[in-house]
Amino acid sequence: MAANKVCDRAFDDASAGHALQRLAGTERFDESTGTGEAGESRTFSARNAVKHMHDEYRKRSACWVYRTGDDSGQPLLEIRFSASQSYPSTSGKAAGGDKVSYSLGLYARVGRAGADLFFRCPTKAASKDAYIGDTKYVKAELFSTASQLLGDSVDKDRMVILNAVSRKVAQEAGCAAEASLPARVPES
Repeated sequence: MAANKVCDRAFDDASAGHALQRLAGTERFDESTGTGEAGESRTFSARNAVKHMHDEYRKRSACWVYRTGDDSGQPLLEIRFSASQSYPSTSGKAAGGDKVSYSLGLYARVGRAGADLFFRCPTKAASKDAYIGDTKYVKAELFSTASQLLGDSVDKDRMVILNAVSRKVAQEAGCAAEASLPARVPES
């Protein structure tokens, strides 16, 4: 499939699709399919991401993106969302100096293994027995293996992708106005 169709068509502008193409060095992609532990389609959707963000980790919706024809079993990118009671402080120097911060949401940082983006988005757990209760924040995570990624803007490209999918999830959750996720990712 084309880059603009992965992750529930979450790449709301051309920049996210181009970022994925640069990272992968290709224009064709596949997503994980089948049925997950929650008994629903494994094909990622913003609706399922919102519905399951209070569930335990393995039951949360995830977008696994693969290069078409890659038989390694290792996704190029894995994107997940979870409800969060808090978010990290942006003060202080990043450990090891290998992390890059961006002015998005409440906290946005890219490191060797991927990217994290926290944004304001009050959500209610489906039941009092939920793994995570009612929260004020959402954590978006993008996992990637640096050795699989191409291009000279790997950090920014990963944040552009995570921001695009996060914007779609925030819209689905009804918190887009307060999430502070701009259409374009600013420079780090």
